[in-house]
Amino acid sequence: MTNNIEITMRHSDVRIEALKDYAQQRMEQLAAAFPKATKIQCVVDVDVKKHMYMAEVVVNRLGCTAVGAKEFSESGKSVIDAAAARAERQLLKMRVKARKENVRAARAGSPRN
Repeated sequence: MTNNIEITMRHSDVRIEALKDYAQQRMEQLAAAFPKATKIQCVVDVDVKKHMYMAEVVVNRLGCTAVGAKEFSESGKSVIDAAAARAERQLLKMRVKARKENVRAARAGSPRN
């Protein structure tokens, strides 16, 4: 399944192009780890006055389930990593929960019950 990865930079200038490339690489790693993700959106917002970065990662999975993670930091790369890591934890939690539900359904239908 092909993943749609969308990177959006807000309030940025030309110097942030390397940050956009880093976000693209990080989202590709996330897509490789979770092949059932159909769309990944990453929004990086730069507040020049406060010297702060905000990153928001939204992942859509099969079944229209969306996972969102938002982080704030003074470093661009660390904010992207933190938001991606939070999204990964949420996706892992969803994966484990789905597997447990499948096991419960299989056990409920078994003749031993």
